[in-house]
Amino acid sequence: MITKPLVSIVIPAYNDEEHIATALESCLAQTLRDIEVIVVDDASTDSTTQVVDRFVDRDFRVRLLRQPENASALQARRAGVMAARADHLLFLDGDDELAPAAAEVTLERARAQNTDLLQFGVDVVRIDGTTGGRFESRLQPRHDRLEGDEVLRALFPEDEPAQGQLWRYLFRTEILRDVYELVPDELVLPRVNDLPVMFLTAARARRFASIPDRLYRYHFGQGSSGHKLQSLEQVTFYASGISSIDAIGDIVTSIASRNANGWRVLDAYRSVREFIVGYTTSYVAQHTPDDLLETAFAHLRTRAAFPDIVRAVARHFPASLDVLAANTGRVDLGTRSIRNVLITTSALRTGGVSGVIRAQAQLLTDAGYAVTVLTHEQSAPIGVPAVDQVELAQGDLADQLAAFVAVCRDRDIDVVIDHSILYSLVWPTFALAARAEGIATIGWAHNFALRPVLLGLKRLDFQTRHLPALATFVVLSRLDVAFWKLRGMPRTVFLPNPPSDIFVAQARRSSPRTAPRGRRAELIWWGRLEERTKRPSELIAVASELAGRGVDFRLRIVGPNWNDLSGSDLEVRVARAGLESQVEITGLLTGGDLQAAIDSADVFVNTSVIEGHPLTLPEAQSHGLPVAMYDLPWLELLDGNEGVVTTPQRDAAALAAAIVTIISDPHRYQELSSGSLAAAERVRSQDLTPHYRGLFAGELLHEHSPDPTTADAQQLIDLAIEFAEAFTQAPPDATRSLPAAAVTAAAPSTSGESGITSLAEALRPTANRLLERIPALRPLAQTLKHRLFER
Repeated sequence: MITKPLVSIVIPAYNDEEHIATALESCLAQTLRDIEVIVVDDASTDSTTQVVDRFVDRDFRVRLLRQPENASALQARRAGVMAARADHLLFLDGDDELAPAAAEVTLERARAQNTDLLQFGVDVVRIDGTTGGRFESRLQPRHDRLEGDEVLRALFPEDEPAQGQLWRYLFRTEILRDVYELVPDELVLPRVNDLPVMFLTAARARRFASIPDRLYRYHFGQGSSGHKLQSLEQVTFYASGISSIDAIGDIVTSIASRNANGWRVLDAYRSVREFIVGYTTSYVAQHTPDDLLETAFAHLRTRAAFPDIVRAVARHFPASLDVLAANTGRVDLGTRSIRNVLITTSALRTGGVSGVIRAQAQLLTDAGYAVTVLTHEQSAPIGVPAVDQVELAQGDLADQLAAFVAVCRDRDIDVVIDHSILYSLVWPTFALAARAEGIATIGWAHNFALRPVLLGLKRLDFQTRHLPALATFVVLSRLDVAFWKLRGMPRTVFLPNPPSDIFVAQARRSSPRTAPRGRRAELIWWGRLEERTKRPSELIAVASELAGRGVDFRLRIVGPNWNDLSGSDLEVRVARAGLESQVEITGLLTGGDLQAAIDSADVFVNTSVIEGHPLTLPEAQSHGLPVAMYDLPWLELLDGNEGVVTTPQRDAAALAAAIVTIISDPHRYQELSSGSLAAAERVRSQDLTPHYRGLFAGELLHEHSPDPTTADAQQLIDLAIEFAEAFTQAPPDATRSLPAAAVTAAAPSTSGESGITSLAEALRPTANRLLERIPALRPLAQTLKHRLFER
């Protein structure tokens, strides 16, 4: 009989009857004979102890200790450590195995290096018997030797995954006893019961070494790892891992107070806790049924502060932010007084969205609110006095969220207005961060809801899933309200955008313009040269129609290059169509130059296909310009607007004919010019401040949020059909009369049958919800289906 073993192997066991025999066989197969095996049964309710008893009878080196009640593996290991007789100790879980040479090889190296901790390699064995993978790679030793404070810093590096598995090390038994003396006898940790002990051991250890040999076989999935969470009870059990790391907070603080570099100990602990919070939240996100997620996340917020949860997931498991954002509710408006407003967007440049933000910032400042504008990219100055401007530093999402939260806290933000809702896939994460700080987020739309359908984008399901995180969703038309309510967002309201700074700066024209008689007609289009939505290339087809009719005109196309079209591209197409003398590409004009160009024009031509609130329309009308444009029937700006003539989308011949009618009939021209001035005056005289106050108070959900009607549903379906055809077909027959070069120059690319598939995917949830609310539309829906798929 061995008087004193050289290595003690401690096995905490709880209901391990199926695997404990394999674990014990691996111990008794050790090449080092001078060992002891201490099984600590944590009040198992199966036949685990009977299995162990058979090994006790078979080999004197096996001992069985029985816990009177279940006290978690933390206390089971404590009992084993306190009972151990060897100077060195290995841990083995009851469903894992040791390699035959584990005790011998580790002891030899530990003695040679005089270590407190000796790490070795691990094989992670899946249920199907395969090994390998990223998790296994992370478990392998990364350091040869460490001393002093380097042990803790290296084993628990800041902002990296915390690896606290006790079974990866051979310990000096004495250091484990010292650590367990710090841990309360009554402490029970159902989950993550090894990490607290490992962290405290690393904080006290002075000498570390490692060997690459893979001496432990970890069976992933046999115990509690990798399991689904089907009930709140299971979620609660899993979330208790956060409490486990919190349980040693005071002990860590005490250790740090006695360490010259105590701040390093505290930083390491903070990092470990953050990882556990993030890992637990991510596991819940990935393994919990959808109908339980909201309740599960609510429970997690009882274990960790909501801002800590968001920060932890962003740092370590950003892929889970989407699920967290979609299942954590919102902050409602009207629950706090609004004083400080944060307006956010991707960037401030020269486009329409930037103009709206500048105007909105000015309006809110004039109304007495403190306004900060935050951009995610390098931007032009806001140019509004008394408005702070902040650019988020470039970095990973976690760093950007931290900077965002810092802005919210430093400026005591009460509400966020986010202008990136329809353009960004990360906005829900920032709404989540605001939610964690108790701040409501208002989403602000800048385009018509069916824009993704027209352009073949796949964002409608994404938006629908996350819009509930918004306190309110502000859209630009009643038809948008109908669409989003049918998509399941009841807190949708419509408000007009404030007029652009260009509009506000314009001098008021008091009298209508006169038609161009006996001279060349001056036509103008301005905006960014974005082909997908503004369709400036359509202007070439319109110009070709006008030239074919013998009209004396000049068309000026004003605006900066965009991703899908440049001025040079247009110039090539103009040359191909033989229109160099009639069409001028001026590039970007600003300030007085732009105003002079607008004022010298006779007609504003708009070829946009999917605008939500075109700022160029009131800008043109304030100069008294009649407007000829493709029809955008949802536009609130067109309601009662007597200065606009509309024609069907992409019908260049019809648009050209409208222009001819406008410029050739002096009486009609003057009527339209008067109508434009009246429409511009309505925009100028509107007082939006009461609407914003009502918005912030949560009081707009009646007057500005009409319920969908059958007529709304009919119009949405009609537009969906129109957009599907526009997305999948060539331009209409009107272009057949144009010169071949003009047709080639004007025609946008087509996307084939993929557009039908995108449309079907985008509309299916909306259609189902719509038919539930308005069953009479089922025949119409069937017609739409046949039109789309049975051509």
